[in-house]
Amino acid sequence: MASDDAIAAMARTILAEKRARKAAEDDALRLYNRVRQLQKEEDRAQKRIIETKKKAKEIIKARERNEQKLIEKEQRHREQQEQVEEQKLDNLRAKEEALRHRIEQENKIYQEKLDVVQKTKEERADIERLLAESRLLARKEALEQKDFIRKQQEDARRKIETLKLQKLTAAQEEYERRLKEEIDAKLAKEQEIERLAQMELELIERLKSKQAEQRKAYQQLEAVLSLGNVSTTKGLTGNGKPASPKVTVVGATGGVSPERPPSQMSQASASYTAEEAAPDGEPTEEDVARAFAMYDTDGIGEISTLSLDGLLRDLGVPLSPSQLSQAIAQLDTSQTGRITFGEFLLWWKG
Repeated sequence: MASDDAIAAMARTILAEKRARKAAEDDALRLYNRVRQLQKEEDRAQKRIIETKKKAKEIIKARERNEQKLIEKEQRHREQQEQVEEQKLDNLRAKEEALRHRIEQENKIYQEKLDVVQKTKEERADIERLLAESRLLARKEALEQKDFIRKQQEDARRKIETLKLQKLTAAQEEYERRLKEEIDAKLAKEQEIERLAQMELELIERLKSKQAEQRKAYQQLEAVLSLGNVSTTKGLTGNGKPASPKVTVVGATGGVSPERPPSQMSQASASYTAEEAAPDGEPTEEDVARAFAMYDTDGIGEISTLSLDGLLRDLGVPLSPSQLSQAIAQLDTSQTGRITFGEFLLWWKG
C-alpha cells in the first residue's frame, strides 16, 4: 500500500513537473514571439526614421530651391518693373510728342480751313455775281421768248378760229344738205306708204269680193253635188273587216269623178289652188290674192306663219326649211305669228 501511494505521489509529482515544464515552454514561446515582434517594430521604426530624415533632407533641398526661385522671380519682377517704368516714361514722352504734333496739325488744318473759307467766300461772291447776271439775261430772254410765244399763240388762235369757222360753215351746209335729203326721203317714203296702204285697202276689197264670189261658187257647187246621184257600196274586205264607204260624184256636166272617200269630199271641193287657176308663167296678183284667200279662213286678210309653206307650194315656189325660216323672219318682223296680205304681196314683188 505504501509503495502504491509512493508511486502515485511520484506520478503526481512527475505530472506536476510536466505541467510546469509545459507552462514554462508556453511562456518562453510567447516571450520569443513578443521579442520577434518588438524587433520587427524596431526595424520598421528605424526604416521610418531613415525615410523621415531622407524626406526632411529633400524638403530642405526643395525649400532651398523654392527660395532660390523666389529670389530669381523677385529679381525678374524688379527688372520687369524697371522695364515697365521705362516703357511708361517712353510712352509718356511719345504721348507728349504726339499731342504736340496733333496740335501743330490741328493748327495747320485750321489755318487751311480758314484759307478755304476765305477762298470759298470769294468764289461764292463771284458765283452770285455771275448768277445775277445770268438771271438778268435769262429774264430778258424769257420776256423775248414770251412775246414770241404770245405772237405765235395769237397767230395759231386766229388760224384755229378761221378753220373752225370754215368747218362750221361746211358742217352747216352738210347738215342742211343731209336734212333736205332726209326730208325728201321721208316724204317719198310717206308717199310710198300711202300708196301701199291704198293698194292694201284695194286688195282687201278685191279679196273680199273674190271671197264672196268664191263662197257663192262653193254654194253653187254644193247645190249641184247635192242633186247628183250618190251610190254607197257596203261590204266586207278580203280580211273580213268592214270596208270604207265609197262615193261616186256625178258632176254638173254629167261626167263621173274618181271614187273618193266621204272624208275627202270637202277637201276636193276646196282644193282649188292658185297654181290650178293661174295661167302658164308667173302668178299674177289676182292669183296670189286667190291663193292667199284659200289660207285666210277667217277672211281678215291675215294668215298664220305655219300656212306660208303651203301657200308658197301652191304658188309653185317650194322653199327649203332654212329658206322658209328666212322668209318668215322677213315677213313677220314683229313676231306675232301672223302675216298680212300687204306684207306678203310686198315681199312677193320684192
